[in-house]
Amino acid sequence: MARRDYLTIGEVVDKLSATYTDLSISKVRFLEEEGLVSPERTAGGYRKFTQADVARVDLVLRLQKEHFLPLAVIREKLKDYDRGKVPVELRPAVSGSSEAVALPFEDTESVKLEDVPSVLGLPKSFIDELTEFGLVTVVQGTEGEELSKSDVQVAHACWDLRRFGIEPRHLRMYETLAEREAAFFSQILMPAFRHRTPETRQKLKDTLQELMMLTGDLKTQLLRRALGTTFEDLM
Repeated sequence: MARRDYLTIGEVVDKLSATYTDLSISKVRFLEEEGLVSPERTAGGYRKFTQADVARVDLVLRLQKEHFLPLAVIREKLKDYDRGKVPVELRPAVSGSSEAVALPFEDTESVKLEDVPSVLGLPKSFIDELTEFGLVTVVQGTEGEELSKSDVQVAHACWDLRRFGIEPRHLRMYETLAEREAAFFSQILMPAFRHRTPETRQKLKDTLQELMMLTGDLKTQLLRRALGTTFEDLM
């Protein structure tokens, strides 16, 4: 008998019930009715939950349980997620996923440039502006010009900053700082990780993630200290 590559709705409940004790088949059906998860159906009409579907159910339940968000808000958060932008509330859930995390400099899923307005919800003129200031790079893919997944995240972050009056031309310094920091990390790490065995590759990934977290905290504290000279009563 061929092995199934999906779970039934009952198996989904069994898989997640240890974390969500009140989960039931009717609850999962309700999430489907609300458009938060869309499993395929077998020829007989039974639901087929892939691993991605199960992860999506888990995200919805986690947002309800840990952040007490109503379904209407969760729906908007998932729309952001589907466009390639990970909402703040979802970042701990995603980072805690068992899915393999790629190294920061590895190639990842990309978005065709012509699909940017419909898929990402961003005007192409904005991508052109980001490209002009070196914040994203349009590359030639197998089906035409495209953005890498990392550049999709950059584009969303830059778009969100516009509501504070911060335009792409103001952000070039962050790209310069990132390039310098990446060069510094390469300088101190490459000698130790010159031989890329599976073990050293995993250790390199863990080390890079720890360095990014620690230097991110350092930059936050340095910025807080610098802002304190102007906004001392707030910082």
